[in-house]
Amino acid sequence: MRYDDVVLRWAKIATALFAALAVVADIFGVVIVKYIAYCWAEVFDLPRVIALIVIFYLGSIGGYLVLVPLFLMLLNMSKDKVFDRANTKLMTIITLALVFIAVDCTVCGFIWNGGWILTIVALFMALVVLSIRVVFAKAITMKEEMDLTI
Repeated sequence: MRYDDVVLRWAKIATALFAALAVVADIFGVVIVKYIAYCWAEVFDLPRVIALIVIFYLGSIGGYLVLVPLFLMLLNMSKDKVFDRANTKLMTIITLALVFIAVDCTVCGFIWNGGWILTIVALFMALVVLSIRVVFAKAITMKEEMDLTI
């Protein structure tokens, strides 16, 4: 068994575990948000707590929009489809989902200051994924040109 196969298997397992954690967080989302609102954010009025709950569940949708394409990309890589246009499309979806999460966290930042930090993290992750996508797209173009040359 190759080292890459082991890494891909563990990455798929980790992605599935994150998805399971996201489902559990969605089940207990109202309790989690109330805890964060009351204990960390010190938000006690009901309209702002409800706004935080809505923001949480919108961000959760963004999380699934990151996890599903990531899992599909890992499946492609385990089939030796690394430099493939499908992977660049999946990376585009991940980037857009991270930007959506950043916008969601920006709205959260007006209620809780911790939202601003999450915005910066989400935008940085989007920048990293976008940069990797550009590298993959360039490698695919170079590979196609080499295939035509030979």
